[in-house]
Amino acid sequence: MTCNPTKENKEKLDIEFKKFYFSIRFTAFISSSLYFNAINFDKRYRKMLERYILTVDKPLGDEEDTSFKDIIADSQAEIQIENIIQSDDITDYIEDPVLYEAILTLSDKQREVINLAYVKGLSDTEIGKMLNKSQQAISKMRNRALKKICNFIKEERRKELRNECSGGSSMDNNCR
Repeated sequence: MTCNPTKENKEKLDIEFKKFYFSIRFTAFISSSLYFNAINFDKRYRKMLERYILTVDKPLGDEEDTSFKDIIADSQAEIQIENIIQSDDITDYIEDPVLYEAILTLSDKQREVINLAYVKGLSDTEIGKMLNKSQQAISKMRNRALKKICNFIKEERRKELRNECSGGSSMDNNCR
């Protein structure tokens, strides 16, 4: 099947192709112009920022990493304790190694009651409802856990005192 286009159709096709080709070239030109202008704008902007540093952006003293704006307090910023506290385990919040060890000596149920009471801030009645136990049972369990922690800490302090006295002089007031 051969196609013999007429001279008129050939001219129409030629005109349409020229329009199409022009739109492609024009789009490519605009795209590259935007790209290079954006790069040049960014270079000029960075150069201006380096030349004219704001007072709050200038480094403090010899330290390059801190500036005046780093030490300005934001009066509008509110710290919400709920956003900070995210863990349900009390051991994540304990920094004292002796207290940490004391918490680890508790049974799983005692630790759970301590977590609910002191991390979640629940009352004995609320904890009792959650664990299907009476308020009195929860109160006794919490008190036993606290007593166990207290006894552990006292025992550790006695051990430390004995170690200090056995290694130090006998004239020390703590050793008498």
